[in-house]
Amino acid sequence: MMTKPAAEACAAPSLLQTLKSFPMTVHALLFFTLVIRFSYFMAWPFIAVIMTQSYHMSPVAIGVAMTSSALFSVVLGMYGGQISDRLGRRVILLLGCAFSAIGYIVLAQATGMALFIIGLMIIGVSFAWVDPPLRALMSDLLGDRRRRALALQMRYYLINVAAVFGPLVGLVFGLTSQKGTFLITGLSYLPFFVYVLLFIPAGKLLSEEQADSGPVVKLHQVMGIIARDKTYIAALLCSILCSVVFIHYEAVLPQYLLLLDGNAAVKLITLILVTNACTVLLFQTFIMRFLARITLPKRILLGGIIFALSQLGFFSIRSTEIWLWLTATGVFSMGEAILMPNLNILLDQLAPPEHRGAYLGASMLSTLGIAAGPLIGGVMLAMTGSGVFICTALLSLLLCAIIYACRINMLTRLQDS
Repeated sequence: MMTKPAAEACAAPSLLQTLKSFPMTVHALLFFTLVIRFSYFMAWPFIAVIMTQSYHMSPVAIGVAMTSSALFSVVLGMYGGQISDRLGRRVILLLGCAFSAIGYIVLAQATGMALFIIGLMIIGVSFAWVDPPLRALMSDLLGDRRRRALALQMRYYLINVAAVFGPLVGLVFGLTSQKGTFLITGLSYLPFFVYVLLFIPAGKLLSEEQADSGPVVKLHQVMGIIARDKTYIAALLCSILCSVVFIHYEAVLPQYLLLLDGNAAVKLITLILVTNACTVLLFQTFIMRFLARITLPKRILLGGIIFALSQLGFFSIRSTEIWLWLTATGVFSMGEAILMPNLNILLDQLAPPEHRGAYLGASMLSTLGIAAGPLIGGVMLAMTGSGVFICTALLSLLLCAIIYACRINMLTRLQDS
């Protein structure tokens, strides 16, 4: 995981030299990340539209389906890291790529709702066995912390580039909100599968001394360790709340726009996604140097307040006026650019060295927010309509309250680490 602020890694004078020092395999992994996420953003953000228009599913049914898929990802993700530690990254990446291709192809070819939901479940499995092992493989190949931090920052940057151009390309070629787009996403995993098969060696890439530095911590042991660490639990809970609010933007906001105006929804969703990614890229590039002197709890507190304001902005909009939605999205994106990386940094820096492996596994629990978010949002949308955004605003304020209450303990831990 990232151990330094992203801006610190990127602002170093030897940035280009550091990038050139990356092994070719790391450059290849970054490239395939861009390819996979590019095709992903052409299709996945419109999945709620497809489920509504093609299968006439209610917001609650959509929430149950997407939550079930994410829960598979959470549970298997915690075991996926242990599997890759024992058997090597190659095995789990090959399985993940294969399941990904199958899952998306099933979505593209599904003729009924049951088969479509099966495809969602398969994708939940595949995400847990592609994304975390890919990051772990980059960490294996890059020994020092600074290069690992820069690689993760480059990966985050490329994902946002894909988020900008993926929906735009899909819109230009008429691929958005079409089931056939999932076929393109599935096929994009095949070149990655071939690369892993041919160029990633089997077994562990770490030296025996590093690989055997500690015993594999089982799931129940991880839960016992973090249960006794109240400060880390507070940070983890904030990360879960952030994930709940963020996933509402991806899974619930499109459904709300469909309720407002089904004809204008697809174009508006595309513009919102592009605005979000562009704002995150630009804002993160320029704001991090100004936030560098501010403590982590204060940064997260600021991001949480901005998140809450953006949700109130979504709540107040009652039309499909593009400039209103893009303005609220810009505010949301500024909060995201502050919250997402700094919560990851906080979780990483609170982890004690003697239990780092266990804590890294436990941090996967932050994706519980992504798992529960669609269901919570679907129920709230069905019950309250736009009131769903009042709920997310309150969750953002709860995040702020937790950080404020625990800030002294967190600062003490951060100074000692």
